[in-house]
Amino acid sequence: MKIPEKPRDPNIIFENAGEKFSGFFLAYSIGDEKSAAIREYVRKYNELHYTHWDDLKRKKIPYDTELFWLLLKVLRREKLKKIGIGDETFTFVMLEKFQRKLHQIDKESPAPIDALTGEKPSEASKRQYLANSIMEEAIASSQLEGAATTRAIAKKFLREGKSPRNKSERMILNNYRTIQKLKEIKDLPLSLQLIIDIHLEITSGTLESRDDEIFFRKCDDIVVRDKTDYSKIYHQPPDFTTVPAMLDDLCTFANNDETFIHPILKAIIIHFLIGYIHPFNDGNGRTARALFYWYVLKNGYDLFEYLSISRLYVHSPAQYARAYLYTETDENDMTYFVEFNLNIISRAMDELKTYIEETQAEQREAISLAGKIPGISFRQAEILKDFISHPDRSYAISEIAGKYKVSMPTARSDLLTLEGLGKLRKIKDGKRWVFLLKDTWA
Repeated sequence: MKIPEKPRDPNIIFENAGEKFSGFFLAYSIGDEKSAAIREYVRKYNELHYTHWDDLKRKKIPYDTELFWLLLKVLRREKLKKIGIGDETFTFVMLEKFQRKLHQIDKESPAPIDALTGEKPSEASKRQYLANSIMEEAIASSQLEGAATTRAIAKKFLREGKSPRNKSERMILNNYRTIQKLKEIKDLPLSLQLIIDIHLEITSGTLESRDDEIFFRKCDDIVVRDKTDYSKIYHQPPDFTTVPAMLDDLCTFANNDETFIHPILKAIIIHFLIGYIHPFNDGNGRTARALFYWYVLKNGYDLFEYLSISRLYVHSPAQYARAYLYTETDENDMTYFVEFNLNIISRAMDELKTYIEETQAEQREAISLAGKIPGISFRQAEILKDFISHPDRSYAISEIAGKYKVSMPTARSDLLTLEGLGKLRKIKDGKRWVFLLKDTWA
């Protein structure tokens, strides 16, 4: 991926432009037809999409590109909110469209599932949605850091409760357990120890040294590189000696409620800053994303338990990385990162709604199916529908227990009931029994 071009210092542009920019700014401010045209371009590149210089320089606009960029920067600076972390200053602009997105999230978050579809799911369905979302997030967050496996294989491994066989599976299992524990620690304040504890939970048994799991990095050799071209460095983290002080400031920022910043924005900023500070030798991305979830859950956004944000990052890895790079190459302006993540959250909520609606439709079919087959329960009908949807696939008892959040004896009983009714058949797979859809059944 190409590193975005860093814009020239606005002060230097202003010094070189002199009266030329003053005239352009006057034309923007005066309120006539020419001013209206400039304002429309400003709206397009400052409000509708917060545009970086690297993108703007390619746009066809009827003005000198650097003068127009300087105008955008002047207008942005009027609205900047500043956050001091160590010796560095980070900023963001609260755009009007951010307020709309946050309002929508606020409306939908208090009633996690009911508010999305208007149809109240059963407690069993909620457990199923939650189990699926936690698996999706654990898998995707690990894949972003190099875990080499498919979603289907990883889900099967998690549902069956198997021990990890390699580093990739260990990464996924660690993530899975960490996400499950976030609600247990959500009432704690953010501290250096909490950051270390979450990092340890995520990385345990996956790094070269135990010290790397429990201590901050002790050198400046850790950089973010291009995975295919090691000579290309995307991010050089701050000097390792500044890490504790920067994290102290981050904790103060997270725990301070005196100056209000919307909790979703604050969670996104925490996510960014952990990635920027890069406090550990490895596992920084997974820790940053876990802390995002921890903070939104801490602030009552229970809906986020059911969202897999990282799954969308996996589908947009270049845009995710670019959101970091745009910030770093434009005076630590985090608005780019905020914009990208709010769009991702909105998409995740839309996808969750679609998933729930489709699942509820399938459940209605299962209820209908249960009514047509004497002797089976609603859950057994749902299990049978799984087999019908995947006629060539075999299921172990442990996998059914994991998916439907029931005990092993209950899962075994359900499968044997369906076998006894002639709907399933069981075969030996090594030392265990697995079940398949029977070739023909009425």
